[in-house]
Amino acid sequence: MAGRGRGRGRRLMSFSVEAVGINKGDSLPPSIQQPTPLFPVMEQKPLPLASGEEAEYLLALKQEFRGAMKSLPFFIQPAAAHRDVERYSDKYHSSEQADSLMDWTADWKRLPKELRVHVRKTPKDGVVAAAAATQSSKRPSGQKKKKKVKEKEEVLLKLEVKQTVKLSTVTFIHR
Repeated sequence: MAGRGRGRGRRLMSFSVEAVGINKGDSLPPSIQQPTPLFPVMEQKPLPLASGEEAEYLLALKQEFRGAMKSLPFFIQPAAAHRDVERYSDKYHSSEQADSLMDWTADWKRLPKELRVHVRKTPKDGVVAAAAATQSSKRPSGQKKKKKVKEKEEVLLKLEVKQTVKLSTVTFIHR
C-alpha cells in the first residue's frame, strides 16, 4: 500500500538542483526587473539594397510576371470572408467569378498525352466485340468466314480431346 497519499516524503523540486549548477547553500542569481529588448543587437549588418537600372528592370519584370500569373485561370483566389449580413448583390458577384473560370478552354496540343481527355466509345458486346471489330477491318470478308470456321473447329477439337481424356480416366478407375 505504499506510494499513496498526497506526496509525503518527496523532494521539493522535481529536478536535481545540482545538475543545474547550484549547490546547497549557494544564493540564487538575482531576478531581472526590466523587460528583455524587443530586437537583439545585430552582429552583422545587412547589405544595402542593390540600386541601379538593372535592379529596377528586374523588379519591374518580376512585378509584370506576377500580374500575368494572377490573370491566368490557374490562379486560385482565396475565398472572400463572409459577412454577417448577406447582401442582395453578393450572389451576382460570385457568379461573375465562376463565369470567368468557365470561359477558359484547354489547348490539348500543349499537354502530354497522359493528361489529355480520351473519349472512348463503349463496346456493344464487351471487349470481345471491340477486338473482333479491329481485326475484321484488317481482313477481307472471305477470310473472316474461314477464320471463324477454323476457330470453331479448334474449339471443338479441344473439347473432344478433353472429353476423351475424362472418359479414359473414368474407365481406367472402374477396371
